[in-house]
Amino acid sequence: MNIALSKSDALHVDHWHGFMDDRHQAALYESWWHDDRVNYWRHTRLLAPVLEVLGGLKKTSWLTIGDGAGTDAWRLLKAGFGPVLATDLDTTVLERTKRLGHITDYQVANAERLPFADQSFDFVLCKEALHHMARPYAGIYECLRVARYGAIFIEPQDPWIDSPLRRDPQRPHYESVGNYVYQFSTREVEKIGYGMNLRCVITRGMVDIYIPNCEFAIKAKGNPIWEEISKKTDEAEALVQSKVAKGNYIQFLLMKQSVDPGLIELLAKQHPQWQFTRTDTNPYLKTNQ
Repeated sequence: MNIALSKSDALHVDHWHGFMDDRHQAALYESWWHDDRVNYWRHTRLLAPVLEVLGGLKKTSWLTIGDGAGTDAWRLLKAGFGPVLATDLDTTVLERTKRLGHITDYQVANAERLPFADQSFDFVLCKEALHHMARPYAGIYECLRVARYGAIFIEPQDPWIDSPLRRDPQRPHYESVGNYVYQFSTREVEKIGYGMNLRCVITRGMVDIYIPNCEFAIKAKGNPIWEEISKKTDEAEALVQSKVAKGNYIQFLLMKQSVDPGLIELLAKQHPQWQFTRTDTNPYLKTNQ
């Protein structure tokens, strides 16, 4: 069964289909493959659930969701994970990325109805894609369906849910590509874990600061963009640590089962800065993993 694209999905397709026709966007694309740029550092921090928590699970198969240019798949392959299949609603730029040798495979896929059998991949990575979807919960359940062990998400955090709360009036936020920005919270994703009786939910809030042209700035002392973005990040993280504010991003791993016995408990000891919540606690279900 196919799900019709929403109006915002259709705009997303148009965005990527004509992406390289815009001179500035083409320059952005060329900048994404340089590991000395400030933007590369930003995305390394965002990818911490994979690079830090799951860093020891290299020989695993991965699916990336909403990976318009293939940068997420590239980062996984670069870190030694694989095989990796990159997907998006439009593959115009993915085709270019494969031709340049940055990724090995790609496919058109609608995250709300993925064209894969149950447990087709060990893990699914959905980085900054859920908040673009008109039906993000459908995307979450589909990611879990096709994952053998778990699904990893990196998304904007809802500032009006979970302490400390924002007190100003709530206002909807929209992005120029046409979507409402859906924001997530620790409480929200834990409820998914409890409802599905998943093995474990792993969460952490973080701060991400974006400054225009950080894609082109070299991460080096004396570079004004690097100096500004690192200073603002440190200041914001200090507020988070003191519980005065909350990070603007949430990183969460929904684990269906452990790759090896005792692995999740070991990871919890190795990464105390992450919140590990056991969610397979339903006493009325006979088999808890």
